[in-house]
Amino acid sequence: VAARGALDLPTKVTSWDQFKRTFGDEPVPGFQLWYAVRGFFQNGGTVCYVVRASNGSYTHIELQNRANSPAFLVSARQVGAVKLTLQVSAAHLVDATSLYRPQATLSSHDGRELTVQSEGGSQTAEVVAARFRPGDVVTVGTLGERLDVVKVSGDKVRLAREPQNTYGNGNSLRLADATAGTRVFRLELDPNLNGQEVLFPGTILTIVQGTSTITRIVESVFPEHLPTIAKPTYRVTLRRGSDVTFDLDPGGALASVVSEEFDVRVTMDGASTPLVFAGLGFDAAHPRFYQKVLNEAADVPITFEPIEPAALGILPGSLPADITVLVDGSGPQNGVLGEPETLVDLLPQDFIDALDTLEPIDDVNLVACPDDTSDTMQQAMIAHCELMADRFAILDSRVGAPPYGANSVELHRQSVVSPRGYAALYYPWLKVPPLGPGAPILVPPSGHVCGVIARSDAGRGVHKAPANEIFAGALGVERVLSDSDHGQLNLQGVNVTRVFGGVGRPTLFGARTTASDLNWLHVSTRRLFLYIEESLAEGIRWAIFEPNNLQLWKKLKRSISEFLVRVWRDGGLFGATREEAFYVRIDEDLNPFSEQALGRLHIEIGLRPTYPAEFIVVHIGIWPGGSEIVE
Repeated sequence: VAARGALDLPTKVTSWDQFKRTFGDEPVPGFQLWYAVRGFFQNGGTVCYVVRASNGSYTHIELQNRANSPAFLVSARQVGAVKLTLQVSAAHLVDATSLYRPQATLSSHDGRELTVQSEGGSQTAEVVAARFRPGDVVTVGTLGERLDVVKVSGDKVRLAREPQNTYGNGNSLRLADATAGTRVFRLELDPNLNGQEVLFPGTILTIVQGTSTITRIVESVFPEHLPTIAKPTYRVTLRRGSDVTFDLDPGGALASVVSEEFDVRVTMDGASTPLVFAGLGFDAAHPRFYQKVLNEAADVPITFEPIEPAALGILPGSLPADITVLVDGSGPQNGVLGEPETLVDLLPQDFIDALDTLEPIDDVNLVACPDDTSDTMQQAMIAHCELMADRFAILDSRVGAPPYGANSVELHRQSVVSPRGYAALYYPWLKVPPLGPGAPILVPPSGHVCGVIARSDAGRGVHKAPANEIFAGALGVERVLSDSDHGQLNLQGVNVTRVFGGVGRPTLFGARTTASDLNWLHVSTRRLFLYIEESLAEGIRWAIFEPNNLQLWKKLKRSISEFLVRVWRDGGLFGATREEAFYVRIDEDLNPFSEQALGRLHIEIGLRPTYPAEFIVVHIGIWPGGSEIVE
């Protein structure tokens, strides 16, 4: 639970300052996320994903694109019944612009060189020749021969090859027509735009000449700075070539060029003037890309998201259509009015909905929920980790819970069993400094624990038990435990934080899972296997669709063995030799012809973790379209 930030949307956070900018400078009274994230970064955490759970909703409206299809979702950033007036209108930063169509008159032709004439006054022969640039495709007279320009020097235009025809004094030189497939165009902008930055990579341009029309995205822009030319000219390269021909004869019809941007105006309920966001681009390369301008700035009151990525090749129809609408939920065309957030009525399902949004994120390897310690939520966390099989749940005990008896952590432990050790329970709560002055406050330990584990992973590796570690940022514990209490709780799989002598710094002194299968008794064992299994699954993906023969088996065995040797040398596996630490088996007993005929390949890997010192066998199966790991 946070003071602000997107609802039910995983947000990658890489610093404490970023968290405060995104989710609020102060904690929400009665909730612990703020302190948990602070504890994570204080203890060595570097990257986390934060999901804001809520029972509120945003005012929102679906907008159509110019092709009259639902394409955008505009939402208020503030949760609750927020009313606003929204105006979206087309804009054209580049307007009154056309394709540049220079021409010159030849005075002579010698081999690959064309010499041009002066036009009098300031238009000397050198100035006239400078209208053409290396890379241009030109034509002379009416014969239609297309010639590539490689150099312009003085009054001479040098060609890539000698023309097939001879051109004499008085012949006209111009740009050849831009045929289908052309990506490079020269534009002649409105002189009123001279000095203004209106054309960028990512700009969408529409070029129209008669019935010929294209809309394309600009890949690169080069200002040409031609001498004594009143209108500024630019050479632009499009991402995709034209599929029509444009006539570049100066005597023909103009080929007009406009850019496709849009403006957004937002007037919040009660405000007298709108907030204006002008000249927004539609492509991510544009410096004013609409999602960056509207969604990444915390002071913008709305977000503007595509409902789904715009299909390529349908510009400008995929741009937002013009609209002015009061978003107040008063009718079908007026969007949906948001629901206020009532934190006292939050249910475990609200947190479970937030948890589910983490499923697609492969980077996640620890999961914590400091704001809900109910059995329902923690069992959902365990189920989530067991389903994903690449992450581990850090469970908080409940504030005020005694070690034994009614409402105790002992009873709590019995309700959060993960048979194969995908979770660990931590007790008791920690005392930490409040935001401002005052006595220490109690917070759940999960944020601090996640930071300690991240620090241990980075310094020692996942095989090192994340225990006997001092909590930074903690002043004490809710309950000081005796050696006897510690021993009893440790045997039951409750990880205790101790303050030795009653005055020391809080130290994490437990690393057991809530497993019923003793093979997975230790946090380090489970997390080592998660690391190995995910690494192997990714590392052998190349083998899918390879011929299932002995050569493939040998390659896989060698590749897997090389990886496991590194794990063994780092201390993750037990044994004086690699043979004592692991084995890899791929043979015909595991892969009879019947399985090969089905496109399946089975691999058996035996691993001897540092503790317990016995083999745990992992079976890996791969086949076209997927893979499976069974322990």
